[in-house]
Amino acid sequence: MRSTDRESTIEKPEAVYPRSERRGKPAALATKQRYLYRVYGLTVESEVALPELTSTQNQEPDVQIRFGEVPETLDNQIGSWSWCMASSSEFVFSVQNLAKYHIAEGRRITIERRLDLSEGARAADLRLWLLGSAFGALLHQRGSLPLHVSAVKAPGGVWAFTGESGEGKSTLAGFLHKRYGWPLVSDDVSVIEQVGLVPFIQPGPRKLKLWADALEHLEFNGCKSVRDLSNTDKFQLYLPGESGYQPQALHALVILESADVDEPATMKKIKGVDAFNACLGAVYRPYMDCWFKRPEQRMTELMQLCKSIEVYRFRRPRSLADFEVNLRPLLDSIAAAKSS
Repeated sequence: MRSTDRESTIEKPEAVYPRSERRGKPAALATKQRYLYRVYGLTVESEVALPELTSTQNQEPDVQIRFGEVPETLDNQIGSWSWCMASSSEFVFSVQNLAKYHIAEGRRITIERRLDLSEGARAADLRLWLLGSAFGALLHQRGSLPLHVSAVKAPGGVWAFTGESGEGKSTLAGFLHKRYGWPLVSDDVSVIEQVGLVPFIQPGPRKLKLWADALEHLEFNGCKSVRDLSNTDKFQLYLPGESGYQPQALHALVILESADVDEPATMKKIKGVDAFNACLGAVYRPYMDCWFKRPEQRMTELMQLCKSIEVYRFRRPRSLADFEVNLRPLLDSIAAAKSS
């Protein structure tokens, strides 16, 4: 496992695209077919085939994804940077040598290609940014509460894992799914939907993002994998079958931290301000809150969340060889939640 999360490099792209590059719908992905999917509790109608998502039928779409031209400027801008611009209802960002994305009013995503996407790796790159940063902005625009977590449905409820990039969220979720058969709820982004006093977690795409060493160690035989971004050692692993997961109550949020090699693994429940800060730190792309949502509204949601779930800090040595041994404090806490 490595400490570099390549998807986060959106915040520091080298440059925006020159106007001379080709625009519009890539021939390899052009289609009149409309695909229908369910993700994050939403029905998505897309011109892009998205094998990471669960197919659905005969539902009115909440979100539409199309190829087309992206505006060069936005009315009533609240911010403009080298890689993006935002208004209170729109967001545009660029991924060098790949595409530009326009997210509007929490309902529409328009993709403007920049280079030929006929190769499978480039098409996978396009989907990566679409399902990551583009959907993250869309969820913020809709007023949702997206969390940057990997989550599984354990016997005692859903457990979600967060932490700094490279702390092993995906590896942990993948291990629990492979070793114990616990359904993967989401990897990278999940959405919290508060129903009364109970926070339910809406599932994300059925895939895992794993570094090559973790992928080899977990031995997901028979599963398709593609590079997370072209020419990297991180891979997207597509899980087989359709997801039958229905939203479940979130039981716990666990902050992952690395310990020294000779330090024993520890699991500590945290409360109060520490628990609130943990929930705040788990928000996906938190800088988008100031664009699309009132700060006091988000604070109220997070206060409710940290009162409704258990929050832990889990420190363990980062050794793939001793992975299961170092998970004992976490597994004990999950077992205790099941029996309570």
